[in-house]
Amino acid sequence: MTLDIPIKQIEKTRLSKEVRSQLPDDIGPDSPYWPFQLLVLVMKGNDVLYAGNIAESADLAGLRYDDAVMNPPAHPVADDPVFDTADPYTRYFLAHLNLEYFVAVAAGEREPYPPAIPVDLGSPRPVPLARHNLVLWGSAGNPLENALFIPMRMREIRDAVQDAVRGQMQTLVLFGGGPEGQANDTSYIDEAGDTRFKRVDVGADMDASGASLNRVLTSVRLDGRAHTLLVQVGHSGTVGSPLWGSLLTLSPDDLDGVTASGGDLVMVSGACHSGLFARAPRCGFFAAHPEVLAVGCQLSPDAIENSDDYLREFFHAATTPDKDGKLPTMLAAHWYASTHIEPHEISYLTTDAIIDDWFDAHPDRLPETIQVSDFERLMPYLDDAARTAAALLVDGLDGGSIINLENDVRQNQAADDTLADATEASSRERRAMLSLPYPLMLPSMARRAIYLSQHPHDPAFDQANRCEARSLQDLLEDPANATPD
Repeated sequence: MTLDIPIKQIEKTRLSKEVRSQLPDDIGPDSPYWPFQLLVLVMKGNDVLYAGNIAESADLAGLRYDDAVMNPPAHPVADDPVFDTADPYTRYFLAHLNLEYFVAVAAGEREPYPPAIPVDLGSPRPVPLARHNLVLWGSAGNPLENALFIPMRMREIRDAVQDAVRGQMQTLVLFGGGPEGQANDTSYIDEAGDTRFKRVDVGADMDASGASLNRVLTSVRLDGRAHTLLVQVGHSGTVGSPLWGSLLTLSPDDLDGVTASGGDLVMVSGACHSGLFARAPRCGFFAAHPEVLAVGCQLSPDAIENSDDYLREFFHAATTPDKDGKLPTMLAAHWYASTHIEPHEISYLTTDAIIDDWFDAHPDRLPETIQVSDFERLMPYLDDAARTAAALLVDGLDGGSIINLENDVRQNQAADDTLADATEASSRERRAMLSLPYPLMLPSMARRAIYLSQHPHDPAFDQANRCEARSLQDLLEDPANATPD
């Protein structure tokens, strides 16, 4: 049957209240995407038969990088397709968007495309977990993103944790195209500064695709006895983290319920914006506040070797035993890392997310600024390792110096602009390029002290804090790693 349906273009602001009231919440006026999504309505009179974002008409399951992007030559020329990764979403949507889809759905001739969720915690092939598991995930979508930093740090972390933790621990490595992949999967720069590609063997057990990560995380959801440390080495964006070969990403919402069965999942991430995931695991340690970038993903061995990135500093501290052979808590390792990363960086914890949420709900309880001397009087509310870190952060500052508690993210972003052309410089060189009034971890630490001084008795904070205050031995060795209540 052929239908002759007129097409009308109208500004959303001119839609009647009656029409707007019929729209689903996720695409209606209250949606954060309302200002810029192109909305398609199938109407009969004033009745909305079907409504959707125009992007819905393109099957998102097909959102994948081209073969030329995923299989680069070792020495590509400047115009090689491997470098053509700018806005692949637009190209895909322009090739697949159509209005006929919406008419067919409204007429009942077809079902809507199912949501494209690469990690749904329901894999039919979960990976058997041991009681203690180290999972290393190289988060990159394609070889150009998969910078040499990623496999180098993954090796270092694996070796350090395996040396520090005794007993039966399973290690799973998700990287690039996996053990069967033969393509060049890693980018680096040579001495002339040209981008090259090679295949790097990190002893991968699986590729870094959404399907592989889903198999692992499904097992975490199902196995209430397993204790798992998930280490993310690589990238993340403002809404989620890349998955090998796919233009879809892993979002924090995808991990909702991953510990519902009682499984113990702890996450350590060195990715940009990684604080997005702060509420997803039982607890986590993140290189970056949700709104900021992180140092890492360099392409040259020299830059990687001379990088004070969060993952290097965190695992150096977390795997260094004291004279009695006991490892520090992961919280102490976080504070160590947070005082050794570059001064413009802002790391993040699960408890930081809880603190931020509390102050968002009680804005009158957080001043815009605090003097260093007033902050020092609040330091006793911090844990021992945090107090040590706080003392380092204020070292050299006058007691009357002002700490701005609201503009640390803006200062970080301005510093990143200054460093934009120095991604391959050493951390020492990058530090010399910056002029900051204090390390930008200081406002975060001050907010923590203020929160603890006001003692809101939040059970969620206490539970996350107990999780953070464990060592790798507590998490990954028997018998001292009981799941936190």
